[in-house]
Amino acid sequence: MRISKNIVVLLLILFPGFANSQRGVEEVLDELARTIASYKCLYFEYTLKTEDHQLNTSTMQDGKVMMKGNKYRVSTKDVELYNDGTTQWQYLKEDNEVMISLADSTSDIVTNPLGFILGDKKEFKQKLKGAVNEDGFDLLEVDFYPWDIKMPYSYIRVRIDDKAHKPYSIRYVGKDGVNYTIKIKNYTPDVEMPDDVEFVFEASKYPDIETVDLRE
Repeated sequence: MRISKNIVVLLLILFPGFANSQRGVEEVLDELARTIASYKCLYFEYTLKTEDHQLNTSTMQDGKVMMKGNKYRVSTKDVELYNDGTTQWQYLKEDNEVMISLADSTSDIVTNPLGFILGDKKEFKQKLKGAVNEDGFDLLEVDFYPWDIKMPYSYIRVRIDDKAHKPYSIRYVGKDGVNYTIKIKNYTPDVEMPDDVEFVFEASKYPDIETVDLRE
């Protein structure tokens, strides 16, 4: 499963799609988009639930994300993803292997949970489902259907806490029977500004590391 990346673009592209859904929604989402765009940096944690209906299995994984402009770093138990806006490094901890690619290359939902929003909103038919309640929170729910029927997923569902001005969850429904649900927590704008070096992978810290350079 491959989808594109970057949280800030996610929000800026996502929210204008609500404008023609119903009166009053445009004002709420424009405010949310302006709020997100005003952040100098953003930190959040998330829980990723993977459901395989073919194997009848369900797993959970936690992750952390730090964003600064077009730079970001994603940390999970198995993977570290660094992106300095030009180059991307994906470090596989168990294998002691790093894969290097251009920053505009695609990324999967595990290593970049909010990534699909970087794609052009024209790639999706958007439908506002309305208000829902989850975990005691009143949320707006919208579904994204890809125009390209060859895409490996049926739709992506996003739930937004518009009172707190933040995304709440994203659900990816795969055609192969594997679904992913990302729930965002500890969403903290404008935390202490990280140095740019934190978004660059330092291979020298990992003895005997294997490097796979996909830019060549």
